[in-house]
Amino acid sequence: MPPKVSVVIPTMNEESIFKLVGQIKNLLGRDTEIIIVYKSSDAYFKRLRTTGAKVIRQRSKGVENAVMMGLRAANGKYIASIDADGTHDPKGLVEALKMVESGKADFVLGNRMRGLSKGSMQRYIRFGNMMLSWLYSNLYHARVHDVLTGLFVMKREAFDEIRNIEPYRAGIAFFAIELARRGYSVKEVDIKYYKRAYGESKLTRSKFAYGFNVASHIVRQLRDYSPLLIFGLVGAVLFIIGFILGISVLASFLSTGIFAFTGRALIAFLLLVIGFLLIVAGLILDLLLEIERRMEQIR
Repeated sequence: MPPKVSVVIPTMNEESIFKLVGQIKNLLGRDTEIIIVYKSSDAYFKRLRTTGAKVIRQRSKGVENAVMMGLRAANGKYIASIDADGTHDPKGLVEALKMVESGKADFVLGNRMRGLSKGSMQRYIRFGNMMLSWLYSNLYHARVHDVLTGLFVMKREAFDEIRNIEPYRAGIAFFAIELARRGYSVKEVDIKYYKRAYGESKLTRSKFAYGFNVASHIVRQLRDYSPLLIFGLVGAVLFIIGFILGISVLASFLSTGIFAFTGRALIAFLLLVIGFLLIVAGLILDLLLEIERRMEQIR
């Protein structure tokens, strides 16, 4: 009989994982399937085997690839993931699972922002996460405050929709983006977030570059999924700026009788044309995507 829930834990020499495995078993029951995806030494692998969890070695790079590898090997009706560094309170898995089981959401993230302990997250990282979460929430209409959290729970059916996609470098935001694109409901539960007990974060060398990369994927994926929103928004902004410039040139001509702003008039004309063409392009691309989706439904 398959387990009710499978929990994937990606790790690179994290010492907190050994305590974490025991905590998860106590919270979710001994029947819970725990899958550890590691990218570390053979000595660390031998220690992981003593936990009783299924252990898989990661050959690729990136936490999103590690999580995807573990999820593909999972057998549970519900599947989840949590960071191995001991910063995320595993009780969040219980609360997120309740929400998914009750049908309130298909994918639930653990929101760390309302449960930060002292010294657990630097201010610039908190600010960057806030901005990325704001961008994601507004573009995908899924209100979340922590799109880069390391804890989530999702339905098996939702995962099956994206299991064959090769993850891009966006951390857990990859799963939130792809599921929201497909119409699955994305919500969150508040969790406690603690300061690391051992070592330093191994996620990336440059937090700024990582954040910029996540932001680019959030926008790029929406561009491919809803081009009217992106092209239409940019086109509308350019059109409005061109219109305002054009009005100022026209007002000057009417008041003085002299056409003195040729350069400004040319810029206004170009902005109006480009803005209009972008809006039209967005409409055409959106129509083509809708036709493609309906053809897929027929097939």
